[in-house]
Amino acid sequence: MPPVTHSPAPSSAPDLTLTGGRPASVPARVAWTFFEFGGGPYFVVVQIFVFAPYFANHVMVADPIRGQAYWGYAGGIAGLLIALMSPLIGAIADQYGPRKPGIAIFALLALPFMGLLWFAQPGEVFLAAACIVFASLFFELAYIFHNAMLPAIAPANRIGILSAGGYAMSYAGAILAFAIWLALPAFGVGGEAADGFAQPRASGPLAMVFAIVFLLPLLLITPDSPRRGRSIADCATSGARSLWSTLRQLGAYRNIALYLVARMIYYDGLIAVFAFIGIFAATTFSWSTETAGIYGLLIIVTAAASAVLGGLADDRIGSRLTILGSLVFFSAALASNLGTTPGQIAFFFPLTPEQAASQIPGIGPLLAPLGFGTLPEQVFVLVGLLGGVFIGPALSSSRTLMARLAPPGQVAAFFGLYNLTGRATAFLAPTTIGLMTQISGDQRSGLGVIFVFIGIGFTLLLFVREPRKDAAG
Repeated sequence: MPPVTHSPAPSSAPDLTLTGGRPASVPARVAWTFFEFGGGPYFVVVQIFVFAPYFANHVMVADPIRGQAYWGYAGGIAGLLIALMSPLIGAIADQYGPRKPGIAIFALLALPFMGLLWFAQPGEVFLAAACIVFASLFFELAYIFHNAMLPAIAPANRIGILSAGGYAMSYAGAILAFAIWLALPAFGVGGEAADGFAQPRASGPLAMVFAIVFLLPLLLITPDSPRRGRSIADCATSGARSLWSTLRQLGAYRNIALYLVARMIYYDGLIAVFAFIGIFAATTFSWSTETAGIYGLLIIVTAAASAVLGGLADDRIGSRLTILGSLVFFSAALASNLGTTPGQIAFFFPLTPEQAASQIPGIGPLLAPLGFGTLPEQVFVLVGLLGGVFIGPALSSSRTLMARLAPPGQVAAFFGLYNLTGRATAFLAPTTIGLMTQISGDQRSGLGVIFVFIGIGFTLLLFVREPRKDAAG
């Protein structure tokens, strides 16, 4: 691999992909996004708003402080395993050629662990944690192959909107799964009663069904890279050599290396928010699993719409500026929410009992029937919606920027490094939050470390150079 000092610019022809080929048809590109539609229920419903609060408050047998800590440890183990495996898997994928076999294999490996969450009764801490670790590991490895398809199927000047469309589909899948999940009691799957918390446990099998069904459109419709006629063993050997060469010469890709480090740090903070905000909200306001689920549903409806708008912004102003702006506004919303409790709003506005029991004029009566009956709860929800507006663009534009920066012929390898840097410290934020929570006995103190990660990543991203992109046509 010859060293270079700059990142390749995308093709100047708007009807070609970043790899210089013809883009896939519109139906094929839509089919690519359906994989994310099927993955959304696991990453959003299970990991954030339903199973995470259930784990913290009930699997740990009503010990939410230890529950948040142990959830952080499980996330840390999963992140470490993903970090160790992702680069080699990506390098092998580049040697092999086709992406769809890797997507299918690793997605299918994740499915049993999603289904086994049904058996995670209160007290079954090891079973629940092990299922989360391995389901997350295999599903994330499948996403290496999925992400690596992006530069080869989208027109160069439409890659931002396709990436954003994938994230929007992820949220849309989570919305549909939430709707089904909330309707489960009507079909005899009860909530938090003597049935052993069947409803929150059902989120795992529900995510499994979505992952199976919505993997099929991509496998059947989206075109794939041709196979290079090499055995898996040969690809593994060559992939390991290629990875080692890439790592040794990563200094030649200084701009990419800086981006990977920046993204590693701010992404760690963003994912930590996803992993813990459901637990924090449910514990702070004593919400039931159903109420926390409704809160999550409102957030992802907002995020789904904003992801598309973020993709349009990405294709207009570039990925880097879209990410930077999103991080600023998201951090402000998060800070406000961490300072909102039943007795105060945004740290600085204490409430009397009468004020706390009141509602926001106009909007309050609409939120109260959903389980958000007090002023601080309603403020928490509305500020959370504001944060949701910016989380989608921050994530989707991060993937787009990697696709713009990756050298041709090494896309999967660099997406493997992308996954590595997204996970190299992924064990650090959840573990640090877990330790800080356990030491301080306060959830808010533990979550405060998130701002350190986002702030450092933001600062480094200021120095990343984005390749000149084609004018949106």
